[in-house]
Amino acid sequence: MAEIIMPKMGDAMTEGKVVRWYKKAGDVVKKGEPVLEIETDKVNLDLEADQDGTLGDVAAEAGKMVEVGGVLATILGAGEKAQPKKEVAAAPAAEEAPARRAIDKKDSIKHSTGEYGEAIDMKGPRIDRTAAASSATPATGDNGRRRSSPLARKMARELGVSIEQVQGSGPGGRIIANDIKNFKPASAAPQKAKAPSLPPLQQLETKEIPLTAMRRTIAKRLAESTGPIPHFYLTAEYDVTNLLSLREQVNEISGIKTSVNDFIVRAAALALRHHPSVNASWGDEAITQHGEIHIGIAVSTPEGLITPVVRNADQKSVTDIANEVRSLADKAKNRKLTPNDYQGSTFTISNLGAWGIEQFTAIINPPNVAILAIGAASAQPVVIDRQVVIRDRMKVTMSCDHRVVDGALGAEYLRTLRSYIEQPVRLVL
Repeated sequence: MAEIIMPKMGDAMTEGKVVRWYKKAGDVVKKGEPVLEIETDKVNLDLEADQDGTLGDVAAEAGKMVEVGGVLATILGAGEKAQPKKEVAAAPAAEEAPARRAIDKKDSIKHSTGEYGEAIDMKGPRIDRTAAASSATPATGDNGRRRSSPLARKMARELGVSIEQVQGSGPGGRIIANDIKNFKPASAAPQKAKAPSLPPLQQLETKEIPLTAMRRTIAKRLAESTGPIPHFYLTAEYDVTNLLSLREQVNEISGIKTSVNDFIVRAAALALRHHPSVNASWGDEAITQHGEIHIGIAVSTPEGLITPVVRNADQKSVTDIANEVRSLADKAKNRKLTPNDYQGSTFTISNLGAWGIEQFTAIINPPNVAILAIGAASAQPVVIDRQVVIRDRMKVTMSCDHRVVDGALGAEYLRTLRSYIEQPVRLVL
């Protein structure tokens, strides 16, 4: 006779819930065949039969919370008979939660509020850099190229203007900075801003929503973070014009759809190699500096929040990270993440850029000592070389555990991160 027991799927797991039985007492089962589905605070998974036989007593019905190690059912071999039925040890009443449905695989996943902050923008903002052709006759040099000043060419690149479309007003038709600044595409038609769509109206009613295992775990971990951990916050604004341009080129050349966040994950990981004190954990007896860099990415699913982990992110390319994040997101959507997929992060990133949030603060994901909150990138007028130009800017805020990361260390990390984000060629070298 073999027993099917509630497995321990993580260090923090103390109980699980029976979602449904695929077999009933007396049914024949084969080794490796799914017998029931359970739910933990992170994932749903099927438990399989360890041997051929007949399903004996079912000790926990669907919807019941069972402690780790508790017997769920028995499998009887040939000639064996069921033992007198015993009640399985249930979780304490205060910890019980009514049954809830497993996540439908068609449910969509949104990268919004993260488990200990806010979640990732998998798409990233895009800036329309298309300019219509002008009918003006171009002035060319001896080699057939447009004659223009260095400053004019620089401004044209920054503003997304094709130098071939501009009529020069300088000597001999040379294009100067004012020509770029005052350039207006002949065929550009004013467009009305599209009003944002509203979510559908909901029928309001007073009701109680039972706590899920995931929701209870989130509440517990948040309390563990905001209470004992002394948070402080550092905000910086980065120029991401070159990063957005590089992303478009990588997508075109590689054929792999990368997000702005994929670049940020790699940048944050590489910056941690310069500041190992930030890639650390607080302990009662010692501070642990980790020898590997594992980046947690805050993700929201329809039934709760979770932080999948990109392991050794500093050793992976942007396209590798993009593929891995997409795979983790799909697994999270279907509650197929394993403990190795969501445990062991050394630093966390949270992104609300897709929702137009310019700046926010996130709650540290213990035992990490910092979390990076990413806002939306937007085109803004800035002064460069005493000229007003349009650049794409993005704000980031790092929440720091003051027991490990002081103000100077956090500022140094953000300065290093700036170098990787504003000079993104460093990310592909």
